[in-house]
Amino acid sequence: MTIRTGRRGVAVALGGVLAAGALAACSSDPTQKDSGGDSGVLNMYLYQKPKTFSPLAPNNGPDQLVMSFVFDSLYGSDASYALKPHLAAAAPEVSDDAKTITLKLKPGLKWSDGQPLTAKDVVYTYTALANPATGSAQAGKFAAVTGAKALADGKADSLAGLTAPDPNTVKITTSRPAAGLPGLIGNTPILPEHVLGKVPAKGLGDNGFFTKPTVGSGAFAFVDYKTDQYVELKANPHFREPVSIKKVYLKPVTSDVATAQLRTGEMDLTQVSPTDLPTVKGMDGVKVVSAESPGYTRIAVNQSQSRFKDARVRQALLTAIDRKGLVDKVLGGAGKVVNTSFYGDAATSAANPYAYDPAKAKSLLAAAGWDASKPVTLSWIPGQRDRDTAVTVIQSQLKAVGVNVRLKQVQADELLSSYEDKSYDLALFGGGNYATEPSTVATIDACDQAYPAGGNISRFCDPKLDELLAKADAVADPAQRKSLFQQAAKIENAQVPYLWLYNPDAVWAHRTGLSGFEPSGLPTNEVGTWDFAKWKLS
Repeated sequence: MTIRTGRRGVAVALGGVLAAGALAACSSDPTQKDSGGDSGVLNMYLYQKPKTFSPLAPNNGPDQLVMSFVFDSLYGSDASYALKPHLAAAAPEVSDDAKTITLKLKPGLKWSDGQPLTAKDVVYTYTALANPATGSAQAGKFAAVTGAKALADGKADSLAGLTAPDPNTVKITTSRPAAGLPGLIGNTPILPEHVLGKVPAKGLGDNGFFTKPTVGSGAFAFVDYKTDQYVELKANPHFREPVSIKKVYLKPVTSDVATAQLRTGEMDLTQVSPTDLPTVKGMDGVKVVSAESPGYTRIAVNQSQSRFKDARVRQALLTAIDRKGLVDKVLGGAGKVVNTSFYGDAATSAANPYAYDPAKAKSLLAAAGWDASKPVTLSWIPGQRDRDTAVTVIQSQLKAVGVNVRLKQVQADELLSSYEDKSYDLALFGGGNYATEPSTVATIDACDQAYPAGGNISRFCDPKLDELLAKADAVADPAQRKSLFQQAAKIENAQVPYLWLYNPDAVWAHRTGLSGFEPSGLPTNEVGTWDFAKWKLS
């Protein structure tokens, strides 16, 4: 199928949005700037409406993007996807047997209300995350920590293997080797123990704090969320580095509206849809920057349904989609096709490229006994133009091999609910960074990480893959770990737990009055993506 994007069509669409933007400017919207501008206020695109601002909740991209401003973590990732200290003073210290991990905090850290941030806050946060009673969807990440099972079973109210010997030191002991643990939990937002410590663990995630988290350790402090309009943030005077931008408004609008507002100056920073890139490059006072990304766009296949359990069906679906065509036409070449959830060196053994081959797809479906009479629903959250276009292409290409696909637009709440009650068929989604620590692939693939216990929304299970990931986590030697991850990637590549579509490049555009912004290839929903202290407006 050929995909065409006309400049005239884009211009007409933008014209209508610009007219709407002009009317909005006449309102009392505080995100609107006067003709002289405001050098201290940044308006930034938020690609979907947020739901809650809680690290305990299941991962949801827009929620995490907001949290990246409000909360800080021990580690983020640098440009090469290695761990980068944030609240931590240095890289984690891992013992030779990979069963003792020591984390040191920077001295003098403070919360946005001026209270000290210490190792006690880290212990509190990690205990809350490891305890399913809080409503945590992240408990599986802490399974290796000594005492995790007792905490999960309600036989203890703390993690025996998690202590704070002094205000700047966190010590973690594990019941098995866990060399990848810092990369698995290090980018988790840290919560204020002095605010939440007296709240009962049971149902903690439903506490009102997570709808208005006014105490954080990020570069900005939360002010308000005007539903469907904007999230308002202000500079945190107690951040570990000076922050020059006074206020940020994160605006949940569609990508075409964000592009139009970039032209008028109502938006300072936005991700750019490839279909809008020619238009944006022609705008005065706008700079376009990009970075290659490990973040993905993929389709979850609900393997709790018997018709999707046969790997040949999933292989057929992947083979039926012209993924290179999607990259070339929908992304304008700004991305790459991938064939495993692993990244870089760990992915080199993922040998099957699943090249576009409708005839082969038909053969695989026939061999698996596919029932073409039963339709399949493909769900996605609308508003991002590459995804909105991709689903229609995918629908047509799957129909050509005998898979009758119905498209269904959903909102985040509905999609997350369908993951939990297993009611969806296929779901297109994005995010993810498995480049920093390959063992984190377990959170979306492992048998014991089925949603909502973890991020395995496809409910895929392969004990041999789990075994290899556990072995890789049990050794500290980089060469040994690499070999084991490559073996794991080979298995995942063959089993196709997800339909890997593409890794889109991170393409950003900003008004030239914003300086210090560096495009990160990391997904925008990952804490530690941005170096906010470098951002300045003029």
